[in-house]
Amino acid sequence: MKISVCIIICLALAVEIVADSLDTELDSKEIATEDLKDLLFTSMQSIISLNDLVTGLSKQIAELTISSAQTTAKMEISTAETSIATASLSRELEDLKKKVSTMNENFTDLESRCAEASKKDKGPWKCYHYTESDREWRANHEATEAEMCERVTGGKFTRGKNDMVPDCGTCWCCQDQSALIPVDGGWGFWSDWGECSAECDGGVQTRERSCTDPAPAHGGVECRVEGEESRECNSEQCPDYTMYILCDDVLTIYVDGTERQAAGLSTWNVMSTLNIPASSELIAVKCFNGGGGYGIIGSVQDAEGGDILATDSSWKCSNTLESGWSLPGFKEGNTWRAATDLGDSNHMMGQNGGGKDVPSPNKRAIWTDSSSDITVYCRKTIK
Repeated sequence: MKISVCIIICLALAVEIVADSLDTELDSKEIATEDLKDLLFTSMQSIISLNDLVTGLSKQIAELTISSAQTTAKMEISTAETSIATASLSRELEDLKKKVSTMNENFTDLESRCAEASKKDKGPWKCYHYTESDREWRANHEATEAEMCERVTGGKFTRGKNDMVPDCGTCWCCQDQSALIPVDGGWGFWSDWGECSAECDGGVQTRERSCTDPAPAHGGVECRVEGEESRECNSEQCPDYTMYILCDDVLTIYVDGTERQAAGLSTWNVMSTLNIPASSELIAVKCFNGGGGYGIIGSVQDAEGGDILATDSSWKCSNTLESGWSLPGFKEGNTWRAATDLGDSNHMMGQNGGGKDVPSPNKRAIWTDSSSDITVYCRKTIK
């Protein structure tokens, strides 16, 4: 539009210039009437030509305006179509999510229904799911639902009874495995023998086998007899332990309830030595104090000289004689208390005491909690 205005102004200026020219010519000289007509005719032709030019330019401007409007409209349509496509994809995604959720719910529901059916009068049920390849196979072969289930289950299938289990009308089918051939279980190979329960004096070791060759299936029976067996091991006799012990004054020793004899038992401050079986369970000693100092000190060593036990406060002592007190199964009552450690100052622990000959570095001189007790009974479980 701005261009059209400019052109009209230019035309007006041109007409004015022509008129001025005519006035000038008329003023300067006389002009013949025919020449004047020619001049006016020429001017009118120029005006018509300029008008045609303006008309053409106006038409082009109108066409450009229409083209611009069409382009804008197409862009708006494209934007609208994109928005519609995006909304459609969002709806499809939501629908897909709902379908997946429904499939998961159906899976759980169908499994529970099959499990419920197995508790009734039907055999164990198993659910099968149609995969994408199964559906492609069905489409290519134009298969029926029955043929589809036959393919998926790999054999016979049974439709649901009283709607207890899903049939092949859904994307699942259930197979009654009781219709399959029973497979009885068979034993696999034995495992290696396990570790022996003892290093000597006889122990036990076991080995196992599993009922997996084959495993029972479709109602087949489990393997018979036991899947575990045991045998004795390390039956050789363990080396004896050595016991070193003394008391002030007279000592009596019991091993598992049996009194044992050794040199020096009746002599104070003299250590007695004796061998005892490594299988021994309990050491029990009685000490009679004839007056003066008192105490019991000793240890038990293995064949390599290592400590098995030593006299310390873990022993139990009493001043009362009770039946069976030297036996492993004896129940210690209220009169039995933790032994009292007599300390390093005890005469048996000194350089001149007989306790220096006891090999264990952990030995302690022990007694009851009363120095007035004359006869003391002490015991210690080995194992």
